[in-house]
Amino acid sequence: MAITPQIPFDFFLPEAPRFDNFVVGDNGEAVSRLLALTNGGSESGARAVVLWGGRSVGKSHLLAAVAAELVPATLMLNAASVFPADPFVNARILFVDDADQLNAEQQAWLFTAFNHVVQNGGVTVASGQTPPGRWSMRDDIRTRMGSGLAFELLPIPQDDLPAALSAYAAGRGFDVSNEVLTFLLSHHQRDIASLCQTLTGVDRLSLALKRRVNVHLLRTYLNETAATSQT
Repeated sequence: MAITPQIPFDFFLPEAPRFDNFVVGDNGEAVSRLLALTNGGSESGARAVVLWGGRSVGKSHLLAAVAAELVPATLMLNAASVFPADPFVNARILFVDDADQLNAEQQAWLFTAFNHVVQNGGVTVASGQTPPGRWSMRDDIRTRMGSGLAFELLPIPQDDLPAALSAYAAGRGFDVSNEVLTFLLSHHQRDIASLCQTLTGVDRLSLALKRRVNVHLLRTYLNETAATSQT
């Protein structure tokens, strides 16, 4: 019997990005540097910290996790944002997600804002898909963004996904069997962010229904996720 009407919509919403729900993998140095920022660290005087890498490796997640720890001393922007009219922002840390996609007007704003933040002892934290030296933008901004620390975020290797997902579930207080992991990895896109989001949703559903996480429950959740995405 279908249980679709009993699954609240918020079961399908992703959790807010935090450090404790990020699967670190081989990105320990980048995470530790960002954590130092939340504790008031100056990152050895670095004016910029850049995270770069492909899609779904956690760049946006980590920027948002740092910002959440430091509100209201931050400003979070991305290439799709409407930038403030005044670049002289009151922020200790300026975040620019997808900085390699900024248009000419946004680049001009960032040049002024970057200098202002640095003069006030702050840092700009940005992300892109390639190292900052390869970004297609004004030389003066590219030089500034490349003047600090740059970390490539690496995806979780495919062979390591089962162990990473098992550890993620254990961190939430539930176990997933090998059967569940095999089914999940066979019926789902294999990036760690969406896989963890699915485990989180199944965990919420199992708690609501007072049922353990098994293949039947996972299949129900995945079917409803697909139906919800089409409405």
